[in-house]
Amino acid sequence: MGLELTDQRLINTILSQSVHAIVISDLEGNLEYVNPAFLSLWGYHHAEEIIGKNSLRFTDDIDKTKLILAEILTHSQWKGELRAKRKDGSTFDIAVTAYSFQDKQGNTTHLLASFSDLTKTKELEQYIKEREIYFSQILDSITDLVFCKDKNFKVTYVNKACADFYGVNKQELIGIQDVHYNEKEYTKAYHAEDQKVFETGNTSYVRREPNIGFNGETRILETVKNPIRDALGNIQEIVGVSRDITETLTLEDRLQLVIELTSDYIYTAKITNGEVIAEWSSKELTTTSGYSIEEIGKLGGWFNIILKEDLTNLAERMTKILKGETGVVEYRIRTKSGKIKWLRDYTRPILNEEGKITSIIGAAKDITIEKETELKYLSSSQRYQAAMKSALEAIYFLAASKNKDGDIIDFIISDLNEKATEQLGMKKEELIGKGICQLFPVNRENGFFEKYKKVAETKIPLEEEFQIPGNYVAPGYYYHQVIPTNDGIVIQNRDISDRKRMEELLLRTNRLAKVGSFDYDLTKKQITLSKVATEILVQQTNHLDGVDLSFFGTETFKTIINQKETHCIKTKDNFDLECIIRAGSGNEFWIRIIATPKFIENTCIGFYGAIQNIQDQKLIQESLFEKETLLLTKNKELESLVQITKKQNERLKEYTYITSHNLRAPIANLISLTSMLKESPSNTELLGLIESSSYQLDQIIRNLNELLNIEKDTRELPKSEILIKESIDTQLLLLKNGSNREIEFKSNLPEGMKLLGFHAYFDSIVNNILSNSIKYSNPNQVCKISISYEETKEMIKIAITDNGPGIDIHRHGHKLFNMNFRLRQDIEGKGMGLFLAKHQIEAMNGSIEVESELGNGCTFFLTFPKTLL
Repeated sequence: MGLELTDQRLINTILSQSVHAIVISDLEGNLEYVNPAFLSLWGYHHAEEIIGKNSLRFTDDIDKTKLILAEILTHSQWKGELRAKRKDGSTFDIAVTAYSFQDKQGNTTHLLASFSDLTKTKELEQYIKEREIYFSQILDSITDLVFCKDKNFKVTYVNKACADFYGVNKQELIGIQDVHYNEKEYTKAYHAEDQKVFETGNTSYVRREPNIGFNGETRILETVKNPIRDALGNIQEIVGVSRDITETLTLEDRLQLVIELTSDYIYTAKITNGEVIAEWSSKELTTTSGYSIEEIGKLGGWFNIILKEDLTNLAERMTKILKGETGVVEYRIRTKSGKIKWLRDYTRPILNEEGKITSIIGAAKDITIEKETELKYLSSSQRYQAAMKSALEAIYFLAASKNKDGDIIDFIISDLNEKATEQLGMKKEELIGKGICQLFPVNRENGFFEKYKKVAETKIPLEEEFQIPGNYVAPGYYYHQVIPTNDGIVIQNRDISDRKRMEELLLRTNRLAKVGSFDYDLTKKQITLSKVATEILVQQTNHLDGVDLSFFGTETFKTIINQKETHCIKTKDNFDLECIIRAGSGNEFWIRIIATPKFIENTCIGFYGAIQNIQDQKLIQESLFEKETLLLTKNKELESLVQITKKQNERLKEYTYITSHNLRAPIANLISLTSMLKESPSNTELLGLIESSSYQLDQIIRNLNELLNIEKDTRELPKSEILIKESIDTQLLLLKNGSNREIEFKSNLPEGMKLLGFHAYFDSIVNNILSNSIKYSNPNQVCKISISYEETKEMIKIAITDNGPGIDIHRHGHKLFNMNFRLRQDIEGKGMGLFLAKHQIEAMNGSIEVESELGNGCTFFLTFPKTLL
């Protein structure tokens, strides 16, 4: 080639082994040397196919190649991109670095160029661009507000939900520090939190952050901010996720109340030769049964306080457990005080390393109230069905049908009894699901539909009597009662045609009935009866001497009549009274007596009045009253059932809100970390954080299942030997890797020290205590943690001490282990750590205590039995 090389073989070796394509040409661009990488990249097999040919043949842009050659000759070098052409004619992008070569005299003799294939780089750039669009679409699809800021607190990214919250498009928020109409003090507080994240690198969590929306309404947001680091670990931006919790704050109070009312107890038992022997139970066992676990042992075991009638069910359950099945059984116990209680017992077998069942773990819940309510509901349901079937009135359950504007346009029949089908003359299947106005348009004409609509909208019941003319399906007189429900109304129609006919007959009878008169002389104490009155009273004479008006009543009514007489003398009023009288024949019957006082000036001299035999009328009324009382009683029962159903529906609605609060933070972290990952796809630290957040999310779900839904939990929680020092060291290492801060750790735990228990629980307990020590320690100081222990034949007591800010035990000690209790709102957390630690250590027959003073750190004492009995 005419090159002056000091060591030609060394140079050839370097060029031939290079991963970059390298060529050497003369000043005209004619190729004099190509290395194997060039042949491979351009699709040639032998250098002879290329040597001597001009470089223009190997590019897809001849004009640009000529300019590059001229640039090299003029400025000695050129860097950039070029479109190349392979032997088969296909093209591809390459990165070019070209130089001119000079001899010892400074004359340019050759041109050198190095090429690298940009195909994969271009594909990666396109992939990254597509992923950015993909992740942007994901972030735009969520309802949480997502935003990024630089060190000057200026917005660099927002998702659609964030823009919608402020009533602008996304681009209008980019580059500003805050919307102009927000309160200045709010903006100042946001920037203070931003600055803390930039300075410390720690996550910022603000539980209740006020913010003004575009409509001027103040909303409360829950905001988490995390740093975004570059490849060197420097914080370039922060990413924040906010959630509008204005409407959910009251629901959280309800959730807290429900949590505080939860009172399950947890227990363990070992399996020895197929026999179940109680080992340990949490202290709630005594609250539930009245017995301690020692007292139950003295009684011969748990089975001896279970009602004999339920032992068969429990024995069947235990047989399945010994086969490795997880399940639930309900049974009754007799407490120490003699009271009967219902328990729901969730049990899971524990396998050793060989897969043999060595023990069981369970959680029992006092469901006595639930059972009593269930039995009452069952009884009520049975009464409801019986009342529906035997009711003398027609009963209709109607659901409101609404249009898109929410106006009621009809009522759909959802249920009705046999009496209703008889009344309408149609089969039940022909009526269910049909609208009343669809079936009977006359409801709109006669005003019934509007009345029903008013009851459904105002929730005010309606009672009335009405008549259906003879040309309709069910003519007659009816008593109408309309009761509002959650989704519509209940109608009760009672046929009162017979009663109406009897009332009309009674009215006619009254009109034809004889009425007798009387005159009472107050001074002579004498009553003079008319002929008709004498006949009514079956008297021998019409003159009664030495009597007063109380003569017209039996002993039961004499006092009442005397009181009426005295009252009328004072007030000059009449009195109208129904009472029982004993006739001259000795028979007793009802009469109606009307008396008017007679006065001379202001002195009462007597009364005149009338009497009427109303015995037949009273008998009819009593018969009607008895029937009506029976019907009213049944109506009240039905109303009660409707209200019970309404309350149960409302309770179910309230429980639907108790679902995902503790799951939100890990999900928000995953979203934020995913957004960060798109900026640095190969960042292993971010991958580690995502993995850690995923683990947290999984742990939360597992913990919730453990506490609230053991019945559906199919995981096995094996009891095994726990190497104490090794387990604690592992947890500390995991926490140190994720904390990004200096931690000084001291321990006098010996290697090989162990206990028998639930490994997952032990790791969770230690992790919660250590993570709190790290999380709450001063970020500007070295976090110092020391571990010591005390040991007896039966127990191991581990002390974990930190140099954190400490706890005011007098103020917070009684609620420190409550679910969702958090000491500080400015530090991320869910308030479940110490709650779970307490329940988990009690599940291992252990205990947890804390000693602390403000400013002097904390010491948590974890006491474990060496073995579970």
